[in-house]
Amino acid sequence: MRNANGTGSVYKRKEKSRKPWIVREPARLINGKYKRPIIGSYRTQKEAQEMLREYNSRNLNIEYSELKLVDLFNKWKISKHAKSIKTEETFNRYCRDFTVIFEEILEDSFISLDYSDYQNRLNNYPKNKGRTALTVLKSIYVEAMKQRIVKENISLYLESSDQIIRTVDRVIFKDEFVRMLWENYECTNNIYVAMVLLLFYTGMRSVDLFRIENENINLKEKYLITGSKTEAGINRRIPIHNLVLPIVKKYMSEKRKMFFEDDYGTLKNRFNNILKEYDVEGNLHSIRHTFITKMRRIKDVPASKVKNIVGHKVKDITDGIYTHWSIEELRDVINKLVY
Repeated sequence: MRNANGTGSVYKRKEKSRKPWIVREPARLINGKYKRPIIGSYRTQKEAQEMLREYNSRNLNIEYSELKLVDLFNKWKISKHAKSIKTEETFNRYCRDFTVIFEEILEDSFISLDYSDYQNRLNNYPKNKGRTALTVLKSIYVEAMKQRIVKENISLYLESSDQIIRTVDRVIFKDEFVRMLWENYECTNNIYVAMVLLLFYTGMRSVDLFRIENENINLKEKYLITGSKTEAGINRRIPIHNLVLPIVKKYMSEKRKMFFEDDYGTLKNRFNNILKEYDVEGNLHSIRHTFITKMRRIKDVPASKVKNIVGHKVKDITDGIYTHWSIEELRDVINKLVY
């Protein structure tokens, strides 16, 4: 059985040994590098698992596994530090920058988050935004250390990026725009409008649309497999929303390898023309952001299901590690999406 993230691991040596079962600590910083020290070796798997449980009972606060980053962020908002911020405008900026940068991990288990979860996101934003987000995060970790929720202050090792250029704020398309696209497609059967609608109802990255092979489309079970190159997205099954199933049926063909034989650059140009036609701001990536935002607002939909669909790495100990979502379950979720 797989252990929860951040709780160490048990595995068996390949070579013969009197004590083949190895127990390792969770990854932690040692002299500036992440390492997983060996706790010991044992004769049986049962002995190894018992040792890992004993180690975690002494060193890891399992009772905090359900505590999410957003929970501590909400506590920070009413903390002494937050109240010391001089103006409401500055406070709102701190909250906004923190939320934008760490949006994808807000619902993750706090104790399971590691250095790369934060740093990878900080690297994608300008220095000024990163600094304000880090100010909040460092305050959160100070309180978490005081309450013994975590034993290491990861925030001390984090840095804002060197980017000075201001990034464009993300856009969430209005439902009305999607409905206008449907009207457009029903009148014109334009293949590029069809592509855009597929993106709105699958949440896939636009580049992945051109990595789908016809043999990886399953009409019977209503899913497709992307050729995504990201670690969490490789060979993932994306459920097909009932509304775009006719589009998939129309454009798939056994006579060619790829689902669409066009390319990202052409779709980008065509979509920019569509945006100009309807006088709407945004870009292709805004479609994915819109999908994720809409899905997260659907009541009683676990964050791990949404992450599974869009190919985000699941880091939540309580929601995803012990659960395997079937394609039927994911299909039921995606069909709740309404624009």
